[in-house]
Amino acid sequence: MTTLSKPYPKEIATTEKITEDSEARQVVTVVGNEYEEKAVGAAIAYMDAWNEGDAEKTSTCINYPHARVGANGQLVVSESGDRLMPPGFFEGFRRNSGWNHSCWDSREVIQSIESKVHLMVTFSRYRVDGSTIGTFPSIWVMTNQDNHWGIKMRSSFA
Repeated sequence: MTTLSKPYPKEIATTEKITEDSEARQVVTVVGNEYEEKAVGAAIAYMDAWNEGDAEKTSTCINYPHARVGANGQLVVSESGDRLMPPGFFEGFRRNSGWNHSCWDSREVIQSIESKVHLMVTFSRYRVDGSTIGTFPSIWVMTNQDNHWGIKMRSSFA
């Protein structure tokens, strides 16, 4: 008797390095189905675009309107990428914070349905010398909007 292996659950891994000289570590997310895989893929694409400092590419990983609840509890709703990340966003962010790049600390699917996935994530921001700016636990709501997986809402301590 032949047993077919199921494609899920499956692990999605990213390699994270604080500096070019530091040891690489894997951050693994277990997904249970295709929509969880697509949602996690969209979150990873966002972080990759963010680390490239590409506002246009980063904004394509978002579903609009997009809501964010920051550390102070203030709700900010952005109708478009231009509002979320205006021209010069990354230049100002680097200048004001000393940010060089961000790394995932963890990603976990906590709830999902076919059109929406809740992720509990933690990421850290680093300066070029590898010193930590901050570590930020967050909840990201990923949605499939018009057949596009993206971040619809974030609540973070960043």
